[in-house]
Amino acid sequence: MIYTPAPYDADAPVVVIDIGNTSVAIATWFKAALMTPPSVATEHTPAIYEALIANVEAMPTGHAAAVVIASVVPEALDRVREYVETSMDRIPLVVGERLPLPIDVAVDEVHAVGVDRVCAAAAAYQKLETACTVIDFGTAVTVDLVDGDGKFVGGAILPGVKMQLRALHDQTAVLPLVEPGFPETPYGKNTTEAIQNGVCRGIAGAARALVEAYSAHLNHWPHVVATGGDLQWLLPHCDFIDTPVRDLTLQGVGVAYAKYLAAMGA
Repeated sequence: MIYTPAPYDADAPVVVIDIGNTSVAIATWFKAALMTPPSVATEHTPAIYEALIANVEAMPTGHAAAVVIASVVPEALDRVREYVETSMDRIPLVVGERLPLPIDVAVDEVHAVGVDRVCAAAAAYQKLETACTVIDFGTAVTVDLVDGDGKFVGGAILPGVKMQLRALHDQTAVLPLVEPGFPETPYGKNTTEAIQNGVCRGIAGAARALVEAYSAHLNHWPHVVATGGDLQWLLPHCDFIDTPVRDLTLQGVGVAYAKYLAAMGA
């Protein structure tokens, strides 16, 4: 049971959750900052529940004002929502449902855009307050553009590293399934190196090409912020990234909640 503090208490800690295709990140949002989150596999539901409880128990106040969720996996969201409602006696605030999107989205189908992309864009713009490109090196790689007015204006989606490696193996007769990597030379001297170069260096090159295209459209180079599970080992090969940020999407979940409180007059 989580005991409820005063409604709309901007200083009370909340649990923020980012449910992605590969992992779930859970942390405490407290005084406009994110405490270090654990990550657990989406399939390992008990581990998610354990992380939820651990975050609540570690809170300075001993209870959470709310549980705030962004999700791109409907089935996992349903499971977590049910657990929060039945075992934690809370109705979670889901970004895009009870919680409005934290940034204006100027695309053809607003509700078709993944809330993870929107939250990451909101967190990046709040930090920079200028036009920026937001790259998420996750299960899928997204390269999104926020304009100078703070609007999410669109982006690009391509398969992530492991998805591409898996597709090459599954859709061909003899190509092996290989681990991600950057061989010593950009030209592979065997099949494994050729696949690694094509996929890993190819993703870095695709991200650069998209940033350059956005730059040409804007007539200036937008600040490039990057995040995602594959960021750390791709970063040395992406010298066009200005600011790497761990857990940018999770920070955006906190931003969504803070904006919700502000709109409620808290």
